[in-house]
This record gives sequence, C-alpha cells and structure tokens, in this order.
Amino acid sequence: MTAAIFLATLLTTSSCGQDTASNDSGDRPAYEYTDEPTDEPTEEPTSEPAEEPTEEPTKLIEPVEGSVPDSVVGVWCGGSNAEGHWTYEFSSTGEFIAHRGGAGFSGVVASDSRSMTFHVPGESPFVSSWAVVQDPVLGPLLFLDGYSYLPGSCNS
Repeated sequence: MTAAIFLATLLTTSSCGQDTASNDSGDRPAYEYTDEPTDEPTEEPTSEPAEEPTEEPTKLIEPVEGSVPDSVVGVWCGGSNAEGHWTYEFSSTGEFIAHRGGAGFSGVVASDSRSMTFHVPGESPFVSSWAVVQDPVLGPLLFLDGYSYLPGSCNS
C-alpha cells in the first residue's frame, strides 16, 4: 500500500504543472525564463507627443492697414533680366498685385521711408527695401531690393 500512496503522490504532483517553489533568490518560481528584447518602449507616454514644428505660413490675425507713398502708386515693370521682368501694381490703399507671365501674388503692403512689408494671404510677410529716384533720361525709377522698375506694364 505504501507503494500505491507513493505512486499516487508522484502522479498527482507531476500532473499539476510546474513546481512553484522559490529559487535561490526567493523571487521567482524555480523554472527559468528569459525576456526577449523588443523594440517597443518600456514606459508608457505620460502626455501627448510634442507637436512637430511646421513650416506653415503665418496667418494674419488682424487686417493690415496698407500704405503706399504717392510716388509708388501705379504700375511698374522691371526686376532681374535673368529671371524675367515682373509687373507690380500698387494702389493708394496699399493693395498690390505682382505678376510675371502666369505666376504672381497679391496682398497688402505697408510702407515706411525705407522698406515695404508685403503681406500675402497664407504666406509669411516679407520686407523689401525701396526708393523712387528721378532719372534725367528715363524719368522716375522704382527700386525694390536693388532692382529697377520703370513706369508701365511689362506686357505693354
């Protein structure tokens, strides 16, 4: 009978699964396991990810009050010969249109005595130096960023 009890105990113990006795450290069960390295982060994010910097254009929060000197009001043709000529049209209210062939842009310009700040919807404002000079032969010349412009449209 002792053999039967021993056999029953042996069968019961082996059929119940792994031994849950502690190992030498007392931390884990006696069976061994290894953690597989993963590429997943080990910590949960604590907040939303930081926003990626964008190069979106600056949007106008308030309407810009345009200003153009009387000497600039009108239509001007010029610019770089290598890139082709531009036509600029300036109104007395500061609205402008600039075009070359099928390309162009428009918006509002605000001027002071040395610079013009061009505000184009959907784009960041940009600044150009300006001056109007009276040439004895050609008449008035508008200079924008060092490029000269004559009165009149480039299409005429």
